[in-house]
Amino acid sequence: MIKQILFLKRNRIRKKWKLNKQVILLSFDLTSLFYTLLVIGYFAFAIIAEGNIKVIFFEKMIQLEAFTVERFWIILTAIPIVYIIRSFQQPGVLFSTAEYILTILPHTVQEIWRVVALERWAKSLLTYMVGGGIIFLLSPTSLPLLLLYVFVLLGLNILMTTIEWKLFQQHVVIKIFILIGFISINIVNILLGTELIAILFIITLLIINIVLIPKLFRNIDWKKVTAASDFKIWNMLIVSQATKIKYKKERQYSMWQRMSFWKRPFIYEKTAGYHRLWHLYLEKNIRIWLQLIGALVLLMLVFLFVKDKLFLFAVAVTIHSFTTVVTSMFNDRLQTDIVQVLPWDLPVFKKTYMKWVLSVSVILLLPFIIYSVKNYSLWIFVQLCVIIFTFIFLLHSKIEKSYKKWDNELPKSGWIETLCYVLLLILIFSGIYPYLLVISCIIMGVIPFIKSKKSASTFP
Repeated sequence: MIKQILFLKRNRIRKKWKLNKQVILLSFDLTSLFYTLLVIGYFAFAIIAEGNIKVIFFEKMIQLEAFTVERFWIILTAIPIVYIIRSFQQPGVLFSTAEYILTILPHTVQEIWRVVALERWAKSLLTYMVGGGIIFLLSPTSLPLLLLYVFVLLGLNILMTTIEWKLFQQHVVIKIFILIGFISINIVNILLGTELIAILFIITLLIINIVLIPKLFRNIDWKKVTAASDFKIWNMLIVSQATKIKYKKERQYSMWQRMSFWKRPFIYEKTAGYHRLWHLYLEKNIRIWLQLIGALVLLMLVFLFVKDKLFLFAVAVTIHSFTTVVTSMFNDRLQTDIVQVLPWDLPVFKKTYMKWVLSVSVILLLPFIIYSVKNYSLWIFVQLCVIIFTFIFLLHSKIEKSYKKWDNELPKSGWIETLCYVLLLILIFSGIYPYLLVISCIIMGVIPFIKSKKSASTFP
């Protein structure tokens, strides 16, 4: 079996090399490329020889070493988040169509999977050793410390292999909840700063591996696994950019659509129909949602731990950005497929959309929870009310404002959107002048009164 695997790997590398070589020969002139590299190399050598880059590098590595030693237990629980995020797109073990065809020969799936998993671990070990060797040669970091980091990284890689493999088979909702769980563990670890949580975390990963190993090959969608692995192997950036042809995954029906309740008789009501349309649209654009939420959460976390006083500014930017993008997606949905050509009840269509948006937006409250713990006071509860109130009413206002494109008879949002931005402005300065929140309470009382004066076709 080892010979067959090596044969596949050797020919795969040979084919990828031929493709890349053809692209390079067609895209670049070798003589010009050679002289360009010489010029770049000369300038790089001159900068390194004349400048103090080596001294700066030594200083930065000393700072990095001190940081990693101080935050070792936090880093230990943070690294697995990378594998959880990767499981959204990859099975962890590259079990492509070629490996799956080998199961026709007298080799079991388990044997081939083990060999491919060993290949993953060997590649990781080689990468860690090479990276550690470079750091050892160019920095004052001690060899025992580097070996410790290599051992930790390799151990986490091995522990997360089975978890990543099984998690890849799950529905995206389950993956999101597990990701939130891992992030929550890290938040608790950061707040408490004790190694006990990290030790319990590693023990939990060991127990999960022991439980999953006997079930490793149960309920595996091999077509989904091979499609993802083929995409990972043959999606070559240089070839795609040169040929302007992107390698696409084979379309797969989601696990949600294969569940039994999805196939039950459909309830022919507006709400049920609109929910189904929104589900299909949001699932199709799940990558955009994940990128948006991930970027906004990261923005707030960076401001929270780097510049605490500007955190509320990041919250205001998040509310504005999220509501703007969500409104754009609402407008885009009204111009997509069947929704574009049939008449719809806009208020009901909006109401069903709001349920999806509000349920997803709860994730954005996680950084504020950390902020509340770090800066606890009675004003925190008022700030939370302002954030939730402003988000909901600003979102309603922006979506209703977009109604004018589809129905001119519907009333405008009036002053509500302006007052919501006033609330955001007050929120930004409330960290320094908390008594400004009294004005926010007055405005929050005025906005529902203004909204009640509008036509009954709008939603409170």
